[in-house]
Amino acid sequence: MTQQIDTTSRTQDEIRRLAVGRGHSLNLDRVLVPLNGSLRSEQILPFASMLADWFAGEITLFHSLPPTHPARGARPGQVHYPDAPHDRGTALATAYLEEVVSRLSPHGVRSRWGIATGPPAKMISSRSATSSLGLVAIATAARSRPHRFFSHGLLDDLWRTTSVPLLIVNPHHATLNGKPPVAPKTIIVPRSKDSGESAIAIASALAGASRSKVKILVERSTTSDESEDELINLFTSEGIHMEIVQVENDFTHQVIDLQNSDTGSWIVAGSRMRSGITRSLFGSVADGIARESTGPIVVVPDSNITRKRKRQARAATRDIAASL
Repeated sequence: MTQQIDTTSRTQDEIRRLAVGRGHSLNLDRVLVPLNGSLRSEQILPFASMLADWFAGEITLFHSLPPTHPARGARPGQVHYPDAPHDRGTALATAYLEEVVSRLSPHGVRSRWGIATGPPAKMISSRSATSSLGLVAIATAARSRPHRFFSHGLLDDLWRTTSVPLLIVNPHHATLNGKPPVAPKTIIVPRSKDSGESAIAIASALAGASRSKVKILVERSTTSDESEDELINLFTSEGIHMEIVQVENDFTHQVIDLQNSDTGSWIVAGSRMRSGITRSLFGSVADGIARESTGPIVVVPDSNITRKRKRQARAATRDIAASL
């Protein structure tokens, strides 16, 4: 275990102010929160609100309406108005999202809402990429590898399309007792061969803004004294307390065990966002953590994946606009 020696003389307020600035540059003050009207999906609201508080930002509540075929619901001898089901859906979704906004406002949470029509993951990814949102926050349970072969869930579809980090909370482990979650004391960052550098910047901003410390877990076989020194110098310069923990076997489970032993801690994991058969067969550290984590996890796409998917999302949006 390597522990940082803090050589900065900044106050805690200065450290937090600088971290908030880094968060703004990463758009962490702008969070997209997909909701489907269920209490389970609303489990993410306290965590998204916490982010908005840390970075003095706002959250965008988002609902996706399913596309309706023009002939659906038509009966012989009746005049059918194709837009009627969509209009009713829009009205109901609007009323629901405005009600959620009214619940958040008394707690000082700035929020707005949006509605789109189309496949949820595609609409979420498109909105986050084209609106310069910094993070998508969802309450969902990751499906097992065998289950993915037969049925994809929202998280599986987002995994292959998102260009921004995902804050994932398993609703089976969250509570519905109305108490807000406690701010984390630790941000856990697993560093494996599949993770890129993007997760470090996110972890630094989250730790500074929430006044947390950082624990970086590294595989003993893939680390070096030089890389550890670089990490120590980085966090020291930002005034954030950190330590490096070297592990050898069962890397994913040791990350989960550390989170379980540190109540309220968040995990920030970089990922190359493997999808399809590759992800189902081989998985990854981030994938394993997303399935087993009992607390919040932020999955950060590799920077190359981010650039590629943002280009694709913007091109798709231009194509849709041109066809209207």
